[in-house]
Amino acid sequence: MASFAADRDDEAGTTPPRSLAPPPRDSLLDRDVVSLCARQRHLLEFAFRLADHGHTHVGNVLALSRYTLLDLADGEAELVAGLERLLGHLGLELGQPVPGWSSPRPDVIDVQLD
Repeated sequence: MASFAADRDDEAGTTPPRSLAPPPRDSLLDRDVVSLCARQRHLLEFAFRLADHGHTHVGNVLALSRYTLLDLADGEAELVAGLERLLGHLGLELGQPVPGWSSPRPDVIDVQLD
């Protein structure tokens, strides 16, 4: 019985820890802003406002300046700071260059909404 417990301890010690690395960059950039902010109730209305102005994906939002986001948030710095924190947890930041990325085609977006 003791040897069985020792074997289990060895197996548990060799299991690699779950990665804390953010998901791949492209999948994050293609993510829509509303679903990104869905769990943050205070950011959800702001996300809808961004989408209404054509900034529908994370890749679009990263290209915006903090000043532009403040304007879209009607001067509410807490909303911009909350969005910056959320992006920071994903390893992203405002003003970060996104070379080679383009927004998904509208027909692809329509399928996601159905």
